[in-house]
Amino acid sequence: MFPVVLAAVKLLRRGVASLEPRTFRSDDAARLLKLFAEAERLAAAGKALMARRVEETNLWRRDGHRSAASWLAATTGSSVGAAVGTLETARRLEDLPATAEAQRDGRLSEAQAHEVAAAATADPRAEADLLAAARTEPVAALRRRAQRVRASAADEAARQRGVHQRRRLRHWNDADGAFRMDLWTTAEAGATILANLKPFCDRVFTEARAAGRRESAEAYAADALVALAEAAVGPGCQAGNGESGPRAMIHVRVDHAALLRGHVEVGEVCEVPGIGPIPVATARAWAADAVLGALVTNGVDVVAVAHAGRTVTAAQRAALVERDPTCVVPGCAVANGLEIDHIDGWALTRTTTLERLARLCRWHHYLKTHCGYRLDGRAGDWRLVPPDHPPDDDVGPGPPGPGPGALDLGLVAAKPS
Repeated sequence: MFPVVLAAVKLLRRGVASLEPRTFRSDDAARLLKLFAEAERLAAAGKALMARRVEETNLWRRDGHRSAASWLAATTGSSVGAAVGTLETARRLEDLPATAEAQRDGRLSEAQAHEVAAAATADPRAEADLLAAARTEPVAALRRRAQRVRASAADEAARQRGVHQRRRLRHWNDADGAFRMDLWTTAEAGATILANLKPFCDRVFTEARAAGRRESAEAYAADALVALAEAAVGPGCQAGNGESGPRAMIHVRVDHAALLRGHVEVGEVCEVPGIGPIPVATARAWAADAVLGALVTNGVDVVAVAHAGRTVTAAQRAALVERDPTCVVPGCAVANGLEIDHIDGWALTRTTTLERLARLCRWHHYLKTHCGYRLDGRAGDWRLVPPDHPPDDDVGPGPPGPGPGALDLGLVAAKPS
């Protein structure tokens, strides 16, 4: 099998490298596109089959990955969420031979296979109809059909509990640097959010009309969500500890020179860790009238700071946020919920120096603390080294509390109004 696949990949690579799209007539370009799409579907099927095998054999544990999905994402250059979907579909297809055959034949895209497998798992009787629909309906229509199948097959109360158990809120930055958010929760929770958001939407709409601005309803809703968040931390609002005022502070990383100059130049940063770049003018305004959790500059020689206690000093903590914005393990992009690790163990050195501190995600901190892994190297060039005989099947029950990379909603809050 390896020679066949390798030869196919080499031929495809050679063909794509020599492509000159403008030399093709429109009909020929369309035919070639369909062939590439078929190749993509076949490759996705093979990827899913092999990913499932890697998951079964636990090979992903060898390099310290927290899950098979994390390994797959790092290997394929995809997101962890997409990798989770690939593995979930591959597991379901083991009990759905007709759908598995359709995917292996290149008749189903990865998105189509995901929808059919999820619905047919809930109600196997619907598999044939879903496969027939996949041949003629667009993915959006197939998704709606699959949702109806799942809804009718599940007990309403059980379905509600399942959605509640899988609730989540995630955020990330896209290629343009825009802040993105994804919320998964029950319909009733969503209704509560929208009901509380509506007065803010109405106010934003009214103010925009009064100012002569006309924008989309989605744009007004985005402004309303920010207004709702600001109101939640405004004067007179009860915080989680029963006191009024903001619940959290804004953490900003900004070069001192940029802050004085008013804008960043090449090699400088002005950003909210875990969120992304912000204008220097915004950092200046927040420094004047907002609560800043950390304003990291180049004016403090934190590298030389060392003390005899285990607790990390404020200067060291600020420097670590600046130096290690994500987990220091190569290939790990977790930026939230990071934990500070004493590389050599404080019990051995009895000192806390910046060069022997690093920020790790909960999973990699657990591997280093309890499973024999170690960090070698230095800042900017760390590597996670497994034990001499890494376990094949299990590395223990995992870290307690929230899962690895769990969203820490207390890290950053909007400035108070």
